[in-house]
Amino acid sequence: MGKKVSVLVVDDSLICRQLICEALGQDPDLQVVATCADGKEAVARVKELRPNVITMDVDMPVMDGLTAVEHIMAECPTPILVLTADPRSQAPELTCRALELGALGLRVKPSIDDGLEAWNLAKELKLLSSVRVIRHLRGPKRITPAFKPETLPSVLPASVGMVAVGASTGGPQILQRMISELPADFPAPIAIVQHINAAFAESLAGWLANSSKLKVRLAQDGELLMPGHVLIAPPGMHMVIPFRGRVALKPGVERDGHMPSATVLLESVAKAYGRRALGVILTGMGEDGAAGMLAIKQAGGVTVAQNEESCVVFGMPGAAVERNAVDHLVHGDEVATSLVRLTRGEPLAQGR
Repeated sequence: MGKKVSVLVVDDSLICRQLICEALGQDPDLQVVATCADGKEAVARVKELRPNVITMDVDMPVMDGLTAVEHIMAECPTPILVLTADPRSQAPELTCRALELGALGLRVKPSIDDGLEAWNLAKELKLLSSVRVIRHLRGPKRITPAFKPETLPSVLPASVGMVAVGASTGGPQILQRMISELPADFPAPIAIVQHINAAFAESLAGWLANSSKLKVRLAQDGELLMPGHVLIAPPGMHMVIPFRGRVALKPGVERDGHMPSATVLLESVAKAYGRRALGVILTGMGEDGAAGMLAIKQAGGVTVAQNEESCVVFGMPGAAVERNAVDHLVHGDEVATSLVRLTRGEPLAQGR
């Protein structure tokens, strides 16, 4: 692939650093340019070496991994893969804090007894190294949305019967912003497929629930779809809406490289809701969701995609745009406002 991808490995455990370096050393496209034992050293080395991608441990002396992520993303933005303990052993806010600070991915840290293959992060690191990351300002929330959550208008029952959302890399941050800004009386159920490491799905749902006036949880097979409720697709199964009012979880094969797949969800919503379907595609790698967005548009529904300017990766929205499957391109800060307006039957200021 030409020039090698430079990697900075950050972990306070010498054994873990050695395992990561040995595993990555088997890939001719990667080069570990340095290792660090704490976050403070990592911040300095990032400024000096400008690596293409970083693996970051969380629990370290001197400066922990989350603080290091915050400094790096504010001072020298770089793609970061965070290695963390089993998320079930800690609060969801802690687990997802790294994503909020700008890290691109989460992965459960393997045990030193798991064998070298468990430490092979090569494929993920090569993908993340190509992502255009943005600067994250340190301190309080950096953006005042166009409409503060408390000023978003209440919505009345309208023509939208179901909102289906697909997201991948960079998606958790936008989902958190979107869900936190939606009013408690949002009149439609929302179903979300977010590509994320399976171990973190429950933490993601908990983190989003703690940010929202809506009821957010992992979906269960056969449960009712209720207005103002947000269902997150659990890992390892496709989430579909086989008919209006209920959700189904089904085993199967990957679609567009994923299970759960945004395309599978969106296509089922198009079939069940037709003109009352609202499809949304947010930042993410690949093409998942593009065919589903087209299905909703062809069924007479409305489709919204995050614009390139605000995406971490424009892959999924871009693929939908290329298929002429997008009615409205909106900034990530405007997704909630757009959903409220569309459910009220109001036109958006920006469209295609």
